[in-house]
Amino acid sequence: MRNALLCLLLLGCGTDSSTNDDPNVVDMVSKRYTLQPGEEKYFCYTMRLPADRDIAIKRMVPTYGAGTHHILFAQTFATEPEGFSECAVLFKQTWLPMYTGGLDSGPVEMPEGVGFSTLERGQQVIMQLHLQNATDEVISDVTSLRIEIMDKTPEMIEAGIYGMDNRMIDIPPNTDAKTTSMNCAPDHAMDVFAVLGHMHKRGASLDVSRGETAGADMLYEEVWNFEEQPVTPMTFHVNAGDKLHLRCTHKNNSAVQVGYGESSDDEMCAFVFYYAPASFQLDGCINQ
Repeated sequence: MRNALLCLLLLGCGTDSSTNDDPNVVDMVSKRYTLQPGEEKYFCYTMRLPADRDIAIKRMVPTYGAGTHHILFAQTFATEPEGFSECAVLFKQTWLPMYTGGLDSGPVEMPEGVGFSTLERGQQVIMQLHLQNATDEVISDVTSLRIEIMDKTPEMIEAGIYGMDNRMIDIPPNTDAKTTSMNCAPDHAMDVFAVLGHMHKRGASLDVSRGETAGADMLYEEVWNFEEQPVTPMTFHVNAGDKLHLRCTHKNNSAVQVGYGESSDDEMCAFVFYYAPASFQLDGCINQ
């Protein structure tokens, strides 16, 4: 199944967004949000990119406010409400992701000659925040994304996102290590330049490999730390038809069964490849 991954609190209306004094920088800033203890929300903010020239996005730098579980930044195929709206949905088929990050995932920078360039003049873009207050205190903050742009050229190579999302997760109570896995084979080649893994609080480790069996050719391995979910710059080539494997190991020290879910109290097993050259489409696979 083709899709994209990934894979926001009741104060705030609208988006504080500007192009600053630098014509090559656009800041997308949420209104201040407030979350009560235990509260969890999805907020969406939209804006328009410059309408006076053809541009591409070369770098995206998030600043994570308190309680930010993830940021999704995408261009829209269908017009979304202007400014602020609540959007209690993880993803829409009418969004084409350009940035996805977990807790403090950090920036994504395109290689030379590569950019997110399938953007019309005045293109509407959306920043979705999934916020959760896991503390006993009220939190109030803002989250922002700095978008660095450049003039688009005919030679520019299009960047894209390929996602793997395993939703078949079932972790019994009092389990030290439960590994789940999925595989898929992209129908096109990818020159990967950055990657991002994603699990929640019960994650222990994650790896991605290729070959007939999982682990045959290891591409990425990570000991999971929920508090640090970096986008990792790395380069490797994936051939069309390569069999990719995603494995996640979780531990569950509680007395309740844990399954797949968008909340940090549930679990996920997902992986994102930032790559080029890309086509103008949702890209990836889901196991569900």
